Amino acid sequence: MDQQDRWERLLKRSLTPNIEPDEQLNVQLIRQLREASVHMRSSKVGFRKKLVAGVASAVLFVTMSFTVYAAWNYLNPAQVADSIGDRALAQAFVDEHAVQLNESVTSGDYRITLHGIVSGEGISDFVTSSSAEHFQLERTYAVVSIAKRDGSAMPDIHDEAYDKMPFFVTPLIKGVPPWQVNIATMNGGYSEIVKDGVMYRLIETDGIEMFADRGVYLAVSSSRFYDTNAFHYQEETGEISVNSEYGGVNALFELPLDPAKADPDRAEAYLQQMLPSNNTDSDRDAVRTEPDMEAAVEQGTLIAESVKVMDFDENGMGTYEYENYLINIALDALFEDGQTGFSKLISTFDDEQERFAVRFARDADGVVTGMMYKLN
Repeated sequence: MDQQDRWERLLKRSLTPNIEPDEQLNVQLIRQLREASVHMRSSKVGFRKKLVAGVASAVLFVTMSFTVYAAWNYLNPAQVADSIGDRALAQAFVDEHAVQLNESVTSGDYRITLHGIVSGEGISDFVTSSSAEHFQLERTYAVVSIAKRDGSAMPDIHDEAYDKMPFFVTPLIKGVPPWQVNIATMNGGYSEIVKDGVMYRLIETDGIEMFADRGVYLAVSSSRFYDTNAFHYQEETGEISVNSEYGGVNALFELPLDPAKADPDRAEAYLQQMLPSNNTDSDRDAVRTEPDMEAAVEQGTLIAESVKVMDFDENGMGTYEYENYLINIALDALFEDGQTGFSKLISTFDDEQERFAVRFARDADGVVTGMMYKLN
């Protein structure tokens, strides 16, 4: 299977139609996009779509001066959304409820810019498979660009160098441990394109406006999931800040959300469902297991090359990745103390033609292995 086929399979697996495209999308915007040759699957611009699943990830905060750049040097959020084929979201980004920011920070050799953010129900042509399985209907979308300070081009998504410099982009909530609540736990995912040497990432998560009275950050770090070394979390105040001694890239933006849109009761109920300490064993087992799923996996076909040993950091967070599937998850979400053998958690996903499951096992030495099955 070549690289392009993998992206197309991933797109089919991650996206399903949600609403019909809005035919009233700004004509001028379409004309500009066509003139710029920003087309899906074109020879100049490709895009990647990834779902992030699990119970942990990492984010960073950078205490640096913010600057407003010349917006016409970059694609705007609506153009980014349209370039991946999401016309409804492109329209949402030009709606009066969208927040246009265009704020930049410099970290290491990169300039990171937060272009805009918008939240709402049914504002995208697509719904990720993860969000479709959860109760949260409101979604938040944000566009971030990453460019090299020296003006050289970021690698194209088809270049071998593309995956050598990972970035993790996520919202973080003030007062909530960032390794517990981030894009990975908030049913999130992202699409990515590279245009004129600039990388654009469009992230989506469960709606964050309900936390507006608490304070919400958007963090960027050069890691594959939440890196506790990149940011400081103050338990006393709940504030998050960048670690100035971190060796990689880290940036943090405070999001200007309208406090009037906060919903403390809904926010608390959301966190109660998410945080591990607030769930009983029986509750977690009910969420993690699917009726007859273990039997379905046993009847499926193990993909031999997908068997990977997982590494966990000091906070018990680990990553499993195979081809275009990525899951960040906490060790205590997989296994109880002293448990060996297979975890009760089985992660499933499918495309139009096939269904897959990822299973986890721990041996007597504590080594955790992830593996993928093709289901019948």
